[in-house]
Amino acid sequence: MNLKNKIFSVIFALLLTLTCRAEFVFKNDRWQVKENTTSDVTPVSDLPRVLELMNRASAAMAEGNYSRSLSLWDEIAEKQHGKEAEAIALINRARVHILRGQFEPAEKDDLDEFFKRHSNYVNFGEAVEVMFDIANRLAAGERPRLGGWMPWFKDRLHALSVYEKVIKNAPNGPLADKALIRMARLANAEGRTEETATALERLVSDYPDSKFTPEALERLARMRSDESLGADWDQAKMIAAADHWRTLINQFPNDPRAKDAKDQIKMLMDRAARARLNLAKFYWFKRNNPEAAKLMANASRSIAPNSDAAREAEKLLIDISNFPNPPPTLADRILGPYPRPSSNTEVKPKVVGDEMDELGFRKESPAGTGTKNP
Repeated sequence: MNLKNKIFSVIFALLLTLTCRAEFVFKNDRWQVKENTTSDVTPVSDLPRVLELMNRASAAMAEGNYSRSLSLWDEIAEKQHGKEAEAIALINRARVHILRGQFEPAEKDDLDEFFKRHSNYVNFGEAVEVMFDIANRLAAGERPRLGGWMPWFKDRLHALSVYEKVIKNAPNGPLADKALIRMARLANAEGRTEETATALERLVSDYPDSKFTPEALERLARMRSDESLGADWDQAKMIAAADHWRTLINQFPNDPRAKDAKDQIKMLMDRAARARLNLAKFYWFKRNNPEAAKLMANASRSIAPNSDAAREAEKLLIDISNFPNPPPTLADRILGPYPRPSSNTEVKPKVVGDEMDELGFRKESPAGTGTKNP
């Protein structure tokens, strides 16, 4: 067989495999094997029995007989371990557990087991949707029920880990970005600042084209802006906030949130310039350090050239150039002026004496040339 025929045979075999792949479908309230596929039920003779169990389990679920439905799905999952029938059983068992308020069994006993063994299941997205439903119910404050009847404590924060499973199992699926924004909203509502920021940053970096990215950028910008209301020397988050607003303008110019972005950027940069000006005044008036004061004043002018702070910084630079010393404070009048730092241009004193090197260590005499005591 030549190479061309070999390639054709391989492609044909793959297509045949895909065409004959087992797939159960629920149609007209009945389970059946999809046309042009073959069942993977083992042994093959058990197919009628498996279909009967699936039909009875679905019927019991529809009638609200959840205990009976769970029992039937359990039987299918046990007998068809690793097969497509088990995948269907695990997903539907999770749905029944959710209806009974048993979120933990649905998550851990059903869906976690599904994700371990059925990543190739044709309707894999159904399991992801069910996991997402569990997270939404927990986040909404729905109360779990032990054993399907006893009310238990709410656990909204547990939804964060369930949303994480949605993202982990389907990072490129349609629910990944939605899970991240809901994680951020929930963490924010619960006062979890770090988790909020992490979820928002992941959404912005991993899903830049998501419809939730503008919201994430706005939330990040406002978070960083609030965090910057601290010491004048710690304003890095203010610059980060302005960068988030700029990204929002550049990537989503038509988003309603972009309308406030320019004003927010101006306000943040003015605030950053004011912080540098405050440092310049501190170094000049309180520490008698003109070099550091000029450095901070120039930084203020660079950050927001048209701001009031920049104009004040320019005036301060003129004063520093015109007057050799800052105006004396009350402490200066009593204790004397604050000592001015040494200039970097001053020449460092050198060690004198042939017996010392430049670092101040005694030179070692070459072997055999040492002097003898008289």
